[in-house]
Amino acid sequence: MSQPAPPLNALRTLAAVVKYGGVSRAAEKLCLTHSAVSHQIRAIQEALDTPLFEKHGRMLRPTAPAAAYIARIAAALDEIDRATEALLDARHDKKLRVSTTPSFAAHWLLPRLGEFIAANPGIDVELESSSRLSQLQEGEADVAVRFGAGHYPGLHADLLMRDWIFPVCAPEFARQHQLADPRVLKDLPRLHSQGEPWSWWLQEAGLGAIAEPEHGIVFSDSSLMLQAAIRGQGIGLARLSVAYEALASGQLIRPYAHQALTPHAYYFVCRKDKKDSPVVMNFRHWLGEQIDEFSRRYGTGAP
Repeated sequence: MSQPAPPLNALRTLAAVVKYGGVSRAAEKLCLTHSAVSHQIRAIQEALDTPLFEKHGRMLRPTAPAAAYIARIAAALDEIDRATEALLDARHDKKLRVSTTPSFAAHWLLPRLGEFIAANPGIDVELESSSRLSQLQEGEADVAVRFGAGHYPGLHADLLMRDWIFPVCAPEFARQHQLADPRVLKDLPRLHSQGEPWSWWLQEAGLGAIAEPEHGIVFSDSSLMLQAAIRGQGIGLARLSVAYEALASGQLIRPYAHQALTPHAYYFVCRKDKKDSPVVMNFRHWLGEQIDEFSRRYGTGAP
């Protein structure tokens, strides 16, 4: 009769000790005490009657036979996790967790999301505004829409839409300042969001001699910057995708006709093992249709 394998939880602990290089880090990641992890490692060694680790200073390193054993165990545990996730996905295939930036969620996605829900009444959507890609890597979200340069290592990413950027201000702000000559911008309070410098527009408009603002507020999110512009606190640099509603309502105006294509773009991002999920594919297809319609109406740079 073959010897029974150690308990599954103990094997997970063993794999964690190797992955994180020691008992303390493994205990922290597994939310266990140091003594509980040590006890499980000793139990496995006694059950297998084989030493699994050698001490090198404060580090634990697996013996050569143990390293080969643990590599196979880790692969088997990964397969168990994938099988479990597939089972849960099948059970919860009507749930979609969407993560996107606060500005895109509030100004672009949310006004349209009701159409997706109406067309897919069996799908429950959870929408979270965040910029953390770790949500995808840790399984906290199924898909994400990000505005960036397109570098998302280890994840699947599709280009969704390019965007235009241009100055905006409140009508009253325009009345109070002489804006006909754009060179006056150097003397006005200028608003912008982190990662979206005024140089994006100034260079394209032939105003590269105007430096970036040295003082004033830099906003962590475009929504806050738009609100400041609407309240007359300065002239803002806005993306069309988040400013189009305020422009249509008259809360904001464009004092200059020139617009520049942003170096960054919107990307649809998900884990590689999620991209062929029916719910994810359905949402990606719907997003593409919405972006095509938005691009036809407003002239954005859809791929």
